[in-house]
Order: sequence, then structure tokens, then C-alpha cells
Amino acid sequence: MANNLNDESKGLVRIVLPLMAKHKVPITPQNYAVWYAYVSGEIDELQKMLDTMIQNQASFTDEINEKLCAKFGFITEVGEIKKLRDELLQVLLAILNDIAEINGETAHYESFLSKSVESLSKEVSVEDLRTIVECIISETKAVVEFGKATQEKIQNITSELKALKRTFEQTRTEALMDFLTGVANRKAFEEELIKLISEAAASAKELCLLVLDIDHFKQFNDQHGHAVGDEVLRFTAQKLKSRVRGNDFVARTGGEEFAILLPETSLAGAQAVAENIRSFFSTATLKTSGGDKKLGRITVSIGGARYRAGETAESFVQRSDKAMYAAKVSGRNRVVLASDN
Repeated sequence: MANNLNDESKGLVRIVLPLMAKHKVPITPQNYAVWYAYVSGEIDELQKMLDTMIQNQASFTDEINEKLCAKFGFITEVGEIKKLRDELLQVLLAILNDIAEINGETAHYESFLSKSVESLSKEVSVEDLRTIVECIISETKAVVEFGKATQEKIQNITSELKALKRTFEQTRTEALMDFLTGVANRKAFEEELIKLISEAAASAKELCLLVLDIDHFKQFNDQHGHAVGDEVLRFTAQKLKSRVRGNDFVARTGGEEFAILLPETSLAGAQAVAENIRSFFSTATLKTSGGDKKLGRITVSIGGARYRAGETAESFVQRSDKAMYAAKVSGRNRVVLASDN
């Protein structure tokens, strides 16, 4: 079934690209989507409209192409993922256009690229894009051996694809970073938590979680202003990272709340880390970045728990959160760890 789908897709691409060239329609992802739908007969209204325009020898201006894309819903996504997807799709369409006349040696490659174009015609995530790019690079390397002219063209294409892959990696990294503090954000924390729980379950190694909240941060913000508050958040993030090991994971999970994942760490070890952090903040004197104004001190309340075999990520986080709130209730500037019992 998969081969039949590939053959059908490849056949349609062979029709779509020359047809677009004949009517002087720029080969862009949106325009390609319109004409692919026309050739495949997916949308009756589109088919009738284009049939009439072709019959009347209409000129497909940029304005008309944009109206067609908008009318039939081919401009739906916004933001960075759309931009990345469109760039990749543009590269693939250019490749297919270039190799359209090359015979059997690239038939498999052409079929594979056609399938990739099909995948990119739908909404995809950054992870999907990265997977598609990796597969294309792998397939592209396999065809480099065929023909000197083809090889030069393919090598240029590979460079473009690798540049796109770097962009995907950067986008992925940025999507998982808290821009204010430079540490991981909540999404990254949730992904790391699932990964470490899976590793702990497989290896029977210990895993602890600390949840930290800056005490009375709202009052501090109101008194000194949001710019100073942002400085304090950045300071907190930096000091947390400097007080944990290389394989520990620090994230900002909320306004003034941070989380620290401690793999291969016992509850006693987590207690020691938490006390070290609490003690540092309770004695550190804060100053503005210029050093001309003292801001006093901040304290932190820390809760934590050790992962119990078989419990969900949600339960693990909830137990740590409850311990942190217990630290707040008992007077703040405290460390409270959930009991294993």
C-alpha cells in the first residue's frame, strides 16, 4: 500500500510542477498546495474555478495566487514552524523540479522526496520537521554516487538541508528555554522529568525533585520594580545552576518558582543540596547590577520528594509541591521533604 501511495504521489508531482511552470505560477509551498489539490481532484470548487481560468487563459498574478491560497485554506499556520516548514518544502520542490528529467537512478529518491512533500503539506511540529530533514539527508547521501552533474547538484542540496537542520535545532533549543533567566522552561522540565523517570524505572536508580519558590517575591517586585525583580530571577537561576552537579537539571517553572531534578540522588542527598541552596540565599546581600543600591536579602522555600517506583510524573510533582507549601506555611526560608512512607 505504501509503494502505491508513493507512486501516485510521484505521478501527481510530475504533473503539478510542469503545469505550474506552463501557467507561470511561482513554485512556492502555498501555490504548490493549490495546484496539487487541483490535479488530485480533492476540491470540486477549486477544480471548476481553475478549469474556467485556464480555459479563459487567465493570468495567474501574485494577487490571484494569494486569493486562491486564502480561499481554499492553504494559509492556515503562523509563526516559526510555518516558516521552517515552508523553507524545507521550497527546497524539496526545487529538487524535484531539477531532477524531473533524470532517469531510473534517482527514481527511488524522487519517490521518497514526493512522499516528504506530501508530509509537509500537512501541519507538522518542529520534531516532525527535524525527523523529515534527517531522513532526507540520509537518502540524499545515498544518491550522491550517481553521475557527476547529479552529484554536484545533490551536494548543494545537502548543504541547504544541513543549514535547515541547524535552524530546526536552534528553534527546538529556543522553544525549551526560559528567555529571561537562560535556564530551561516548564516544557523542557516536563520532557526531562518523563525521561528521567523512565531511566530511573529501568535502572532502579534514585531520582529526587526539588521545588523552590522565592519568598514574598511579589512584595519585592512591588517595592523595587519589575526590572529589579527580573534581575533577581536571573540571579536566582544562575546561583541554582552553580550549586548543582553537571547532570542535575534546573528549570524555571513559573513566575518565581524553580524546579531541580536530581538524578541518582538519595533523599538525604537532596536534603543536603536543598539546605545548601537555602543557606546561600538567606545570607546573600542583593545589590542592583551597578552595585550602587543595596536591596537586602531574599529567602527561598524548598520542597522535595524522592520518586516512588510506579508513580506518575504528576504525583511526583504534586508531592514535591505540597512539601514546598508546607515549608511556606511553617514560616518560609525552610526545606521540607516529603516522607517516603
